[in-house]
Parts: sequence; structure tokens; C-alpha cells
Amino acid sequence: MLNNKDNSIELGENLTNCLSCNESIDQTDFYKKYDICPFCNFHYSIDYKKRIEIISDLNTFKEINKNISIKKPDNLNLDENYKKNVRQTRERTGLEEAAITGTCNIGGIKTVIILLDFGFMGGSMGLIVGEKISKAFNYASRNKLPIVSMISSGGERVQEGLFSLVQMIKTVISTKELENKELPHISLFSHPSGGQVYGSFANRADFKLAEPGAIIGLFPLNELIDNSKGASKIDISSENFFRKGLIDKVVSRNTLKIELFTILENIISNYKIPKKIDLNMPNLELKNSLKNKKKIEKGRPTAKIYIEKVFEDFTQLGNQIGNDQVISGIAKIASQPVIIIGQNYQRNLSSDKGLVTNNDLKKIEKFINLSEKFQIPIVFFVDNKGFEISYKNEISGLGNRLSQVIEDLSSHKQQIISIIIGETTSEASVPFLVSDNVMMLENSIFWPNNQNKGIEFLTSKECLDNNLIDLIIPEPPLGAGKGPEDMARLIKISLINAFSTLNSLNVKKLIKIRNKKFLNIDLGEKKLISTVSKEINLWKEVLGASYKGFKK
Repeated sequence: MLNNKDNSIELGENLTNCLSCNESIDQTDFYKKYDICPFCNFHYSIDYKKRIEIISDLNTFKEINKNISIKKPDNLNLDENYKKNVRQTRERTGLEEAAITGTCNIGGIKTVIILLDFGFMGGSMGLIVGEKISKAFNYASRNKLPIVSMISSGGERVQEGLFSLVQMIKTVISTKELENKELPHISLFSHPSGGQVYGSFANRADFKLAEPGAIIGLFPLNELIDNSKGASKIDISSENFFRKGLIDKVVSRNTLKIELFTILENIISNYKIPKKIDLNMPNLELKNSLKNKKKIEKGRPTAKIYIEKVFEDFTQLGNQIGNDQVISGIAKIASQPVIIIGQNYQRNLSSDKGLVTNNDLKKIEKFINLSEKFQIPIVFFVDNKGFEISYKNEISGLGNRLSQVIEDLSSHKQQIISIIIGETTSEASVPFLVSDNVMMLENSIFWPNNQNKGIEFLTSKECLDNNLIDLIIPEPPLGAGKGPEDMARLIKISLINAFSTLNSLNVKKLIKIRNKKFLNIDLGEKKLISTVSKEINLWKEVLGASYKGFKK
């Protein structure tokens, strides 16, 4: 907690009552173990020893680069007050500097950890701190280990001036080698996390987590207030950063270890579903009963429902920003890690229009990159009513990002599977068609154009007949809405069978097959079924021409 009188951080020591809710906490086991109020979840600041104890397996921490020395630059003049302050801080904390680096096991996974302790000069980054952080990244790269950096830092090491600023560049450069080795970096932002540390290596992490209530940002809160007109609206808490998509998840300290383990275990696992697995689907007759309907039932299961029932160890990463549709994260299916990207259209909510925004594509783009970096396949759950038609969406670069996502997926080196679980519309469907296997639930529908123009939709059978999809997944007798558990099992069987086939293909062949079906298609020569309007035929010809353009 920030002490307004001396700008220090309360460590929560020797408290009887919570400073936030005033409940009695000193005798509770939860507070004693985690320094968290069990009543209001207020997180007190803790030192590096406590952090190591909370996240690491017992007695596995080994410090590295404890007593490094660097040559002081000739033109760096440190006054006696600064030197005295450093000496006193060392005596008080038992630390040589603000950074502690080492290795430990997290659920049995050996990991390099970097800790910034606020108790040592505000956790700020000077010459030695920058050197220790740089060496930690080099150590992780050489030994092929992931990194977890735990940040408790504020302000800057003013006394070291330019040399302190240079550490920002140095530590960012040091992260590149880890990135080149395709090793994960997870950052945890605690209270406070700011200044030069926040603006450098900590924000280069692949996955950014934060403790509840943490104050985050490049600039100190008091400076923001002094320089902002709407000071009362300033919110640089971890929760607001999460809402804005600047961090991936807010994680309570008591669940941090399992969250770290789940992410690391999913990322570093190289298990693939073996070839020639062919699970039998239940013998369900396709009814094709949707043709006389004009919309999907409100009770149809959402992507989130299927994700929770189909996959194991799902960790959601990233928030749904405003009206954005995408729910994303990492998980396993039959022990194989996958990236999940789902459009979570909630039809039972009148406020949810099922429209796709540029922010949705931006989030999809992020997880496509993570899939590529860590060699993890993608599963898309598709359910939308098209792109949001608005000036804001247009001017934010929607068209540019759409074409970029299509290009990225067409050359993506990992397996891609898309499942249309409800409906999909016009241009918003195009990225998901660029997949190695496109599946469609039996009672799902495809709109070739905006629905308010009265154009008839295509059923799953018609989509299959016209080569828009590869497989129809039959629905339970009463439909997906009445049997979500049964539907989830059918989806899981279909996914396992698809991965069993796709995993046997090398990258070159995978991409060739993926693109071939578009490059060679000639929809104009196919006779579309009589119930499909001329507008659909025209749309298909345009779509075919677009894909032919990939050749050029």
C-alpha cells in the first residue's frame, strides 16, 4: 500500500487489521501465507524471499550472478550521499542490488527467474541491475530455459543518469536471443510496476500477468495527475490495463504458481497426437433441418462453453475489450497443446450483436504470432454476424488488418483448424476459411453477405457441396443447445481425428495443401444449387478471384 507521507510501500508486517477493509487478518492462515487479505483480496507488497517461496518448488531456488562486478564508467560521478544510501540499503535489506536472479523449479519445470525488489531503492534499474538482467537472459538462452520476471519497481536511478537510461536498451536487446530460441518469457507486474523497468524488458514478455490492484505504467501516478486535466478519471491499475488489453491476465498471488506452471507446461510440451488415430463418431443422421429458419436459436452454446468442455488446462489470456468478440488462450486436447481463438457470440444478451471489430483481428493476430513462435497449432471457434460497419472500425485499419491476417494464415507453419459453431458472415468469415480443416456444426449457417439485404444463407450441407468446408459435425438429436455436453464430445472427437492426420504432414506440404484448394478453385464453373441466389454466385466468383491473387 502506498504511504502518502513518505511515498513508501507498506509490506503488511505486524498488522492486526487490513489497511483496506479493516477486517482482522493477523490470525488468518491465508494472510500469513500469502500476505493477502482473505476478505477483500488486498495484496500487500512482499520481498523477494516471499515471492520465491510462493512460486518455486521447495528448496529449488539457486541464485546466479550474485556478486557480479562491473567497471564504473570514467565519466560517471556518484556523490557521497548516493554512495551512503546504497551502503545503508545493502545493510538493511541484505541485498547487493535491486535485482535478484537465479533458477528454480515451478511444478518441476526448471525456470530462470528475475526479481526486482522495491525495498532496494525502489527496485530501480542502474548499471548493476541492467547487467544482472542481461546475464539472466543470456543464461536462459544458453541453457534453453524459460524466464519468469517478477517486477516491483518504480521510478528511475536518477543518480546514474544516462547510464541508467542505457540499461533500458541493453535489457531489451538481451530479450532477443531468448526470442530467437523460441523460449517463453512471462512477466508478473506487482505493485508498483513502473518507470524504466516497465518500459523495457518487462514489456517484451510473451505473457504479461499482474497482481490485483497493482499500479502500472511508465509514469508515476502523481505526475500523471499533475499533468492531466481529467485527473479524477486516471486509472492505471492492473484491472484497467487488463480491460484495455495491455496485460493478459490479473492473477491473485495464491493461484500464481499454478497459472505459471500451466502456461509453461503448455508452451514447452512438444507432444503431438499420433498418426492413424481414427475415433469413431456416433451414427447420427444429418437432418439438414435449418433451411426454413432465418436465424440461430438464442440458446445455442457459445465458444466459451465448448472450450471449457472440449479442452484440458485452458488458461484464458487477454480480455474481451468492450464489445469485442474474441476469447483466447492456451489449452490441451488429448495432451497436445493448442492455441484457442474463439468468437464468443452470446445471443441471449441483447447487447451482444455478434459483430467483429478491428480489435478482434488485432487479438487474433497476436495469438497467430504466439502460435508461430512456440510451434503450437491453432483452433478457431467461429461465430459472428459480420464486421461492425462503423467509421471507427474502418478508420482503425480494419481492411489492412484483415488482409494481413489472411496473408499470415496462408503461410502459417502450424496446423489450423476452424469450427463454425453458429454462423459466419461475408468478409468476417474469410480468415477462418484459410485453415487446414474447416468444420461446421450441422445446424450452423453461412451468410454470403450482410443479412439485412435479404440474401439467403447456406446450410452446412450446401457449404460442403460447394467446397467451403471440409467436414460437417453432426449435432445431437435435439440440437447443440439441448445437448452441449454431447456436442462437445463430438467436437473433441472431430478435432482429435483431424490433428492425427495433420500432424503427419511436414510444414511445406501443410501450407501447399492449405493454399491449393483456393488457388485452383474455379467456383464460376460449378453449378450452385437452385435455392442459392445470384448474389451468392457472384460473391463466390469474387472470392475465388481473390484467392487466385495469392499466386501473384
